[in-house]
Amino acid sequence: MMTEYTTKWKAAKAEKKAGTARDALLPGEDVWFLGVCNNLRPFMSEVALTSLRVVGLQDRSINFELRYADIANVVFDPKKETVEVTSRAGVRTVLKMVPRADHDVMSRFVDEGRSSTPPEELLQAADAAADEAAASTARLEAAKGADWPNSIVRGKIGRKASEAILRQCHEDEQPWFILTSSVGAGTLAAFDDRAVIIKTGALTSFMAGSLGGERSATFHFTDITGIEYNSGFVNGVLEVLTPSYSGTANHDFWSGAGKSRNSAASDPYTLSNALPLGKSEYNACLGEINELKARISRAKTPTVVVAPATDGLAEQIQKLADLRTAGVLSDDEFASAKARLIGQ
Repeated sequence: MMTEYTTKWKAAKAEKKAGTARDALLPGEDVWFLGVCNNLRPFMSEVALTSLRVVGLQDRSINFELRYADIANVVFDPKKETVEVTSRAGVRTVLKMVPRADHDVMSRFVDEGRSSTPPEELLQAADAAADEAAASTARLEAAKGADWPNSIVRGKIGRKASEAILRQCHEDEQPWFILTSSVGAGTLAAFDDRAVIIKTGALTSFMAGSLGGERSATFHFTDITGIEYNSGFVNGVLEVLTPSYSGTANHDFWSGAGKSRNSAASDPYTLSNALPLGKSEYNACLGEINELKARISRAKTPTVVVAPATDGLAEQIQKLADLRTAGVLSDDEFASAKARLIGQ
């Protein structure tokens, strides 16, 4: 079935919107109609009628969905330009600012969806996706009140930040250190092999130039070249340095004065590798930050394994000496490896 579009879009825009919508939908889920709406709760700017359900979209996010089989009633109001969808459970959702010119075609597709049965494979895919979403929701609900008992926590973690940290965890993994800036600038979570800077929540996302969303970046220890802190009398900035973030710019609170969000290339609130952090906060968690630096250093230290070999003892010691000369081994590492050889 060919997709029909709102009268508000030209063909090029309609095709672009359709591509974005299909990224959010299930494999094999046909889009019958795609149009516009304007809702804040739930937040959505497009409505799709598919072979399975009514869907409210914001870019690639599905913020409302109801299968045709679960719909009790649909009321189209051309005068108010609204579409009210009521579920069998009695939950009403009003799609607002739906152009009256789209109501007839939408009504036709809703009637067709309610009178037909979706393909079995699509129903199975939808059930599997629903189970996965329910499990994810349960984990996020648990995160809302999580106190991260296995983590060293500095600062107050907001609900959004806690959810974002949970999304960064692998299975039952938890970060060993969580640091949240008191100035609403974001959170750093340190794992065994990586550090993550997360900027989410109302104020934090606004200051990060991603209002209502999230800015997060993962830095693997093997890629980190240093941890740097620069401060004045009160305020400062903690930076994770990598080849992509060299730390050559002056990432302070003043160099971007008078510029809008995302316009100042050195604004630490918007930079993914920078966490504005008060001087007193930095000093309070200096022990954990030094431990983070030590873990980064250990991750970058080459592991030398002395395996049984056919070479004689003198030849093996000479090979170790060559590694020391080449800078691969430090003097201490050379001495340790030599002692193991001699002890064989």
